Amino acid sequence: MRHLTNFLPALRKYDSQRDYIVLVRDSVPLFKTSENIHIERVSGTEQTYWAKRLIYDIYWLPQRLKREKFSAVVSLTNFGPIWSSVPHIFFQRNPIYYCSHYLQKITGRLKLETLLRRKLAVASMKRSDVVVTPSHSMAEMIRQKCPQVKDRLFRTLYHGFSRESSLSPLEPRYKKLLTRAGIKLLYPTHPAPHKGFHILFDMLAQFKKVRSDFTLFTPISYDEWPEVVGEYERQIQTLELQNHVVFMGNIPQRQMGALYQQCDLMVYPSLCESFGFSMIEAMGYGLPIVAAGTDINREMCGEGALYYDALNPSDGAKMILKALESGESKKLLEGGQKRINSFDWSWQRYAREFVNIIESVV
Repeated sequence: MRHLTNFLPALRKYDSQRDYIVLVRDSVPLFKTSENIHIERVSGTEQTYWAKRLIYDIYWLPQRLKREKFSAVVSLTNFGPIWSSVPHIFFQRNPIYYCSHYLQKITGRLKLETLLRRKLAVASMKRSDVVVTPSHSMAEMIRQKCPQVKDRLFRTLYHGFSRESSLSPLEPRYKKLLTRAGIKLLYPTHPAPHKGFHILFDMLAQFKKVRSDFTLFTPISYDEWPEVVGEYERQIQTLELQNHVVFMGNIPQRQMGALYQQCDLMVYPSLCESFGFSMIEAMGYGLPIVAAGTDINREMCGEGALYYDALNPSDGAKMILKALESGESKKLLEGGQKRINSFDWSWQRYAREFVNIIESVV
């Protein structure tokens, strides 16, 4: 939703000469479209049950492309046709299929499914006209893990950022949670295992030895992923961090800007990203960052973050302490603003580059 509700209006303004048919699941909330951008609903069961999705991508969609004489097909969600009768622009935006940190952590059926999904994505990449990633680091990650596609044409298309789209006031229930005294740390993400929560909680335990006047706020909830969040809760209890971590529950994207502005520092321990919306948003809303020293985090933040050894909680705790110093915090804010000003992050730029990619293959 964050992507489509910003991207499609920008696309409509930039390219009114083409007709776009956008297939979305029927579970996606309705949003405004226009004369040349048409939303079609696809059954969620068709897209989540793997056998039906395969049949759809491999047979029904290519048949439709040919029958209705489409000019191109754009696969935005990591999977799409293996064979296509029209040019295929193939987006790869989920790094878990290629990230060593994630693949080393998972086992059993989940690992088998992940590797099979990667095999399917590789089959499409080998036959697509262009592979689009949201960062250079994501493209390099794919090339390293899948050498059979390293010679394919890759293009980087950074996501857009709209400061105005997320400035609605926080609901009272969220404001109430933020009334705690002391340092307010923020980690805006979801509870997936590759997001680095286990390392983050160890970092906070080390940080607590020096300063105990802090709270970490994160917009996740137990209902999102009970077994994983349950593990986090047990680790929090073991480390005696119950009074220092608040699971806020899902916060609407339109209110996230207000949340950033209420906090003192964003901590970003994620080990596996393709872009990292939160890092751009934090810099855009004037929040200093401490991040795991991965290639993607460095690519996104530049001088707007302090980096630590991604698997070293002690190093992370030291960087949090350093970032909270007034001089260092000011330096990070200036670096973040410099990073934001160094590039056109607008969705208008995104739409223009998107159309340029289409025109390069059609």
